[in-house]
Amino acid sequence: MKACFKCGLIKPLSEFYAHPRMADGHLNKCKVCTRKDTAHRVELLSKTDIGWVEAELKRHREKSAIARLLGRKPDKLITARGKIAWQQRNKHKRTAHGMVRRAIKTGRLTRQPCEMCGATSTQAHHDDYSKPLDVRWLCVKHHNEVHREINAKRRFARLHNTSS
Repeated sequence: MKACFKCGLIKPLSEFYAHPRMADGHLNKCKVCTRKDTAHRVELLSKTDIGWVEAELKRHREKSAIARLLGRKPDKLITARGKIAWQQRNKHKRTAHGMVRRAIKTGRLTRQPCEMCGATSTQAHHDDYSKPLDVRWLCVKHHNEVHREINAKRRFARLHNTSS
């Protein structure tokens, strides 16, 4: 049993993270308080430090790339929940995607090579979802780059309270 210096509650050692430099081998703050402090720090940094946000995104991309190389599959339930949540938040985007799919199928729209590198395997990119059939054709690599750039501008604008 050990007392958390943050909340003052006495808890079993299993409720404290291991820490080799502590006398008893465990952190003096319980897991619940540690998680709260971490969440608060992440929230504060994500609103104030663009460098931290960019470094964190890069770290997550590298971590995902390593997992893919090792053949690790994402949790299907978590992925499905995330997909459903995205679809509910972005109905206008889903509608535009469906319109593009139907236009390709009916021949009203023809897939073009990537406008940046000329690759033939392309995806439709919407600069404006209110114009669903006005798309740019980009390969996966360049489509991801465009979205990273758009998201970076959004984060910068949000951090500096400007409109994007």
